[in-house]
Amino acid sequence: MKVKIFTKDECPNCPQAKDIGEKLETEGHNIEYYNISTIDGLTESSFYRIMSTPSILITEDDNKERNAWRSTLPSITEIRKVLAK
Repeated sequence: MKVKIFTKDECPNCPQAKDIGEKLETEGHNIEYYNISTIDGLTESSFYRIMSTPSILITEDDNKERNAWRSTLPSITEIRKVLAK
């Protein structure tokens, strides 16, 4: 599974999303960061219908969406529960 974190430079809550990603990385999870202010980030966010930040998605290895928090910030505990399944 992958955790995809979508942020934007001006977003006041995005640093918290990045912190969650860094903690999950230290636990060995596969984290991908996308800044929707960039072309690559905008392309990926369009594919997953991300309209605002921060948004966090968990995808299967084939990029099929498993769980998503769009425009909201879940707790790290919520994310860990999904990753443990």
